[in-house]
Amino acid sequence: MKKKSMPKAPGRRKLSAGATIAAALPLAIATIIPPVLDRTTSSTPPNAGATSGAIPGKATKGAAPKEFSVPISNLTEWANTVVVTMEDVTIEGNSKVHAMSADCEIHYGAHSPNYKGDPDGLVLEPMNACVEPFPGKTVQSNADWIAFSNQIKNTAVTVSGVPRIWPEHLSGGNEPSNPDHAVEMHPLTSVTTTGGQNFDFSANVYAGEYTGGVSNTTALKIAQNTTVSVTRVGNSAEISFKAGTIGNFTVLDLVIDKDSIQSDGAGSFRMNGDVVIDEETSAPVNIVTAKGSPINDEIEKIKGKRRKNVSMTTLVLFSLSPKALLDAANASQGAPVAVEKPLQLILYGPPDGN
Repeated sequence: MKKKSMPKAPGRRKLSAGATIAAALPLAIATIIPPVLDRTTSSTPPNAGATSGAIPGKATKGAAPKEFSVPISNLTEWANTVVVTMEDVTIEGNSKVHAMSADCEIHYGAHSPNYKGDPDGLVLEPMNACVEPFPGKTVQSNADWIAFSNQIKNTAVTVSGVPRIWPEHLSGGNEPSNPDHAVEMHPLTSVTTTGGQNFDFSANVYAGEYTGGVSNTTALKIAQNTTVSVTRVGNSAEISFKAGTIGNFTVLDLVIDKDSIQSDGAGSFRMNGDVVIDEETSAPVNIVTAKGSPINDEIEKIKGKRRKNVSMTTLVLFSLSPKALLDAANASQGAPVAVEKPLQLILYGPPDGN
């Protein structure tokens, strides 16, 4: 599979009779969206920042909350930049290279003295390992990725990536590549070995043929129903999460508020947007892109356009916003504080054909 430039395509849904087609954008950007959309989950406008407080909307009835903790020091660091670096990460195991139908990644299980959450496992996930050559190679070979895995196993490395906070695998990790965890470096964008070799995976952060494993119905429920509260206990953020069935990758129709696009000062971008639920409703979310990725370059171009709102059909990875969690933790005085706009979508760009 060849890495493709961002194609032009219309969005999936017409949000109003007055919407017009904007064909000049290089992404799968379709329509000019009215600045105000009715929302079932919030009355906050798309460009409003995250604050702590109650969230309208219902969590799934009867669902027990998922509970885990993240150190305040980590949240503080992760709120500053989209891509972060962690030293002294010991690689304990790896998966095989996953097929495209799974996620086209290879997973590395790890622990680090620089992350002491509960659970304290880490999983590192470079994208498109099943189709991209390992850095320095000219053709893709699963054997090259496995050889690298053997090279770094049982060593302490320095890793960079987007810290994805998501309680999908809090317990039941039964293999070295998948320890119990609530935090991943996902996507993993680089690894520096003990010997000082650096391997950059950031250009591989794109959708390609992959369209995710979460159904549209489930994905829209996650966007609408996720509720999170944080209680600060000492130097820890104790997090309670409710969303019903959850997953990782999916394709969503998004509306991005162009005026909210901001550099994090380190080459990545943050922005506010909405998940399109239907013709009348949407759910507000935080959105990020990782430096070095093709979609990050496209977002930088969009920032210079005149249009107020743009829409796209894009592969995303569900996560929680470190900044939203930190804001709630700082507002907590030993009591739970609801996290407003807790979701953070990590953008990978439009899948091939969109």
